[in-house]
Amino acid sequence: MKLLCSTLTLLLIMSMAAVAAYEWEVVKLGGEDSLQPYKGGEVVFLDNGFTLTVEGGEIWNGKLGCTFVHIKGGLSGDFTIEYTITEHFTDDDTPGNWSKCGLLLLRELDPSTAYLFMQASLPSNRPDTSFGARLIGRRQPDINVEIHAGGTGWLPLEWPMTHKMVREGDVFTASISLDGGKTYESIDDGVGSLDNVEFAFDNPMIVGFALSGNLHDGKLVKATATVVDILINGANALAVQPAGKLATQWAHLKSM
Repeated sequence: MKLLCSTLTLLLIMSMAAVAAYEWEVVKLGGEDSLQPYKGGEVVFLDNGFTLTVEGGEIWNGKLGCTFVHIKGGLSGDFTIEYTITEHFTDDDTPGNWSKCGLLLLRELDPSTAYLFMQASLPSNRPDTSFGARLIGRRQPDINVEIHAGGTGWLPLEWPMTHKMVREGDVFTASISLDGGKTYESIDDGVGSLDNVEFAFDNPMIVGFALSGNLHDGKLVKATATVVDILINGANALAVQPAGKLATQWAHLKSM
């Protein structure tokens, strides 16, 4: 009987340990003194991802301004992150509105920090300002953008579109998929801008998803984007998986 109780206790502990999944925290990164004034936003958790909103802000030079949802405790070591942007729109659809959405890697939770961003910019849907998906960033805080890797201007973005970032040591490689992640294409623009960069991050590194609006024609742009089907090393990044059919969603537990 004692042996049976001990075995059940051990199984319970193992099941509880399996519950430990990624927790996500929402940060309003920036403010009035950001490159473009950031007025805030929110993140609404879904069963398989989240919808972000933002008013103003920018992910470029100077101080960042964005709505940011990131993994509590960060990530260490090599990883592969896949995700799908199903929608991205603003209340201002004129050229020059550079709203951006994507995977954002930070050295610190500070608007002036060094960062690497897998940008999907809204103008990619318009041929007059098309850069598509690309890597941008800076290796030191408080400097202008120095990283401009790749660019899919040859392929205007269409939603949904799946993105992938692979970290191998200090090398980060980006690609996109037009078929839901079945096959991926390099973001190498074919004219000298590669699909990967070297970037030295400490472990753990801050990993999450960001959305910025913009300031266009004197008006703060409001933007909305939805990111779903987030996989980290092939596993659902939002699922809480205690055992078998008991799997649920952390977002559900969060609201209890």
